[in-house]
Parts: sequence; C-alpha cells; structure tokens
Amino acid sequence: MIINGRVLAIAKKEALHVVRDVRSLIIALILPLVFLFIFAYAITLDIDHIKLAVIDHDRTLASRELIAAITASGYFDLAAIPGNEKEMEDGMDKGDIKAGLIIPPGFAKRIARGERNSLQILVDGTESNSANITLNYANAAVAAYTGNIVLDALNKNGMTLRKDAGFIEARQMAVYNPSMRSRNFIIPGIIAVIMSIILAILTSLTVVKEREQGTLEQLLVTPATPRDILVGKMIPYWTIGMADMLMIVLAGVFIFNVPLKGDLLLLFFASGIFAFCGLGIGLLVSAVSDNQQIAIQLSMLLSVLPGFILSGFLFPIKSMPAIIRGVTVILPAKYFLIVLRGIFLRGSGWGALMLETVILFVMGVLLIFIASGRFKRNIG
Repeated sequence: MIINGRVLAIAKKEALHVVRDVRSLIIALILPLVFLFIFAYAITLDIDHIKLAVIDHDRTLASRELIAAITASGYFDLAAIPGNEKEMEDGMDKGDIKAGLIIPPGFAKRIARGERNSLQILVDGTESNSANITLNYANAAVAAYTGNIVLDALNKNGMTLRKDAGFIEARQMAVYNPSMRSRNFIIPGIIAVIMSIILAILTSLTVVKEREQGTLEQLLVTPATPRDILVGKMIPYWTIGMADMLMIVLAGVFIFNVPLKGDLLLLFFASGIFAFCGLGIGLLVSAVSDNQQIAIQLSMLLSVLPGFILSGFLFPIKSMPAIIRGVTVILPAKYFLIVLRGIFLRGSGWGALMLETVILFVMGVLLIFIASGRFKRNIG
C-alpha cells in the first residue's frame, strides 16, 4: 500500500476525531490501564495464605508437631481453633476459613504403637481448582511429617539411618517461570486481550459513525479512493493499538516486575501484525453494522469471548472439547498469545515463533482484504 497525501489527510482527520471524542480517548488510553490493573490484581492463580482451622482432639506433642509442620509449609495460616465440628462448619459456611484439619483422639498413641493412623482434611470445594491445590499442599505436608515419623521409629528400633539414607531427592524447578507467579503468565496475555478489545471497538465505529453523521458521502466526493479512505482510517487506530501495547509492556515490566526475556523487535513486529487482525475485525463489523450500538455489541462479541475464553488466556486450549479446539484455530488471539508468552517467559526468538507469526500475517491480510471488499461494496 502506498501512503500518499490523500491517505495522510484522512488519517489526520480520523486522528482529530479521536482526540476530540472523549469516549474514544477513554477507550484508547484509560481503559487499557484499567483492564491491566484489574486483571493483574484480581486474577491470580497463586494459592497461598490459606485460612486453616484445626480441631485437635488429641492435644499431644505429636499433634502439635503435625500442626506446626502444616503451617510451616508457608501455604497455610492458622486462622481458627474451633471447639467442635459444628463451629468449623459454620466458619466454612461464612467463608472465614478455607480448610479444616481434624486430629482424632489417640493420634499420638497410635504413632507410638506403629499403628495405622488417620486424619480428616476438609476444604472448601466451591472453587474446584483452589480446592485441589489446597488438598495437594495439605497431603504433601502430612507426607513429609509421616516420613520423619517412620525414620524416627526405625532409629528407635535399632536401625540407625541418616535422614537422607536410601532416599531420592527430586530437586524441582519450574523453568521459564521459576517463581511460579501467575502475573508472569497473565500480564503477557492481557496485551492480546486488550489490543483485541480496543482495536475492535474503536475501528468498528469508524464507518458507522461517518454514515450516521452523513460525512461518508463528503469523503466520497473528494479525490480519495475507497482504498485511500480505508488505509487512512486504519493508521490512527493501528498507532493507538501499538501505543497501548507499549504502555502495557512498560507497566508490566516496571510496575509488576514481569520478566521480558525475548527480542523487543520481534515483540513489536508480531504486535503490529496482530493489530492488523484487530483492525480487520473492527472494519468488518463497521461495514456490516447499521448503527454504533450494533457495532459495539458485535465487536465486543468477536473480541471479548475469543480473547478471554478461547485464546488460552485463562483456560488451556488442550483441555477444551475437540469441537472448541477446532474453533480456536481461526482465532488470531490464540497465536498472538503463544508469541507473547514465548517472548516474555521463554525468551523465544524468531525461529521458534516463525509459524505463529506467519499465521498471524496471513490472518491479518485476509481480514483486511475481506473488510475492504465489504467496505467498497457498501460505499458503492
């Protein structure tokens, strides 16, 4: 595409519309930051400081050591010591506690006799993912405590063993995100979600607004061709999308301490291509909508649903049903999310992300081509 004087004039006119329209400015500059801080603080997959209630029917040194072992894991905070099971149930009903531990009478005696022992661990199952993680934490803490008891029992029976004798130590480390911070995973995805929403909404209004205000006909009598009009309208919104991306990247790195390990040039290149995908969706919506209300509703439907649910932003695509996984193949946000997380967390380069980048480029070209064809038919 050749950017001539007519294109630049239309781009300048569209930029002035955005600057003078308070709603457009809020959507373009304020809304991305609002989304960023809401998502970064509200959406977290980290489970810690779980409020634990303990009923100790045994009240012995062994039971106190077990409680200390669980709370020392760093995942549980001893929040209550109910007098009975009914009080524990009431605390869980109110949401004051999220997990409960009940130690039965005779706990220490059974340990001393080497008999089978049992505990009861209760978790709030209203959030299934959190409940599973909580149970895993509790089981790991109990298993570590049990292992120490077995070693002590062997030593008392004359089988002198070191703590590490015969044991295999698995040194665990999560590569790419060693701290396992959910923000490192979420904030790169926010870039894709916000760019999808902002570009789709802003661009979807461009043609509809001109048609409702009666200024589209004025553009058509100028020397500008339909291609000039389309390209001129795209330039300001593409610039806004890239500015939003840069704003989120800077906030993520310097405010939320998200590591950026990869190539900045690749990040800008892939973001620029994805911005064309968002522009294509917005222009297509604008071309088929009769008014601004319909345009906003369609753009939200085509950007929010894929961005949040189907792109892999929060839910792994591989765990979705086969028919839904098939739908995700045509979503640009899916491929852009892979690129973003690869650049931010893995430090992936051009070779590793070439396939996703090419797919984004093809999708961007197709969307712009389809939208421009629809646009030309409408104004014709």
